[in-house]
Amino acid sequence: MTDTAPQHRFMLQPLLVVNNAVAAIEFYTRVFGAVEQWRLMHYHRVGHCVLRIGDSELALLDEFPEAGINGPPSGQPEDAPRGPGPRLMVQVDDVDAVLQRAVASGASQLRKAEDQWWGVRSGGFRDPFGHRWSVYSVTEPISIEEMQRRADELDLYPPPEAKPATG
Repeated sequence: MTDTAPQHRFMLQPLLVVNNAVAAIEFYTRVFGAVEQWRLMHYHRVGHCVLRIGDSELALLDEFPEAGINGPPSGQPEDAPRGPGPRLMVQVDDVDAVLQRAVASGASQLRKAEDQWWGVRSGGFRDPFGHRWSVYSVTEPISIEEMQRRADELDLYPPPEAKPATG
């Protein structure tokens, strides 16, 4: 008998709703080396599945529109407007290899792998099920203070517009 209780007393477990969970399980297995922990079927659809990716767990299920359970649109160009949804980040050993596997498995590359000012190499893709992923590896361990110093130096974002004082 498979134990469905999480191994940790307190943890965050993302839950993705997808169109075609069986294909999503295969995709995450190919790209991240995910290991299926257990699966509950509801007629011909996946009612709930837990995958282990490294030290983390990811839950997913098929869409159940009759119950108001829908995933993001999939199969659209990467610049198409999207509805709200999570962006998932995964620390990996080899960003370039993971991006290559993702694209070869049907993902759309959103950002090529590049070294970033905050000490990581990162890239991004949208999986065939509409979810956006960032993958990264630490290339230069730096302190939060150093990261803040670099961000301030780069002046990345304009300051918010000042709101007139009311009184």
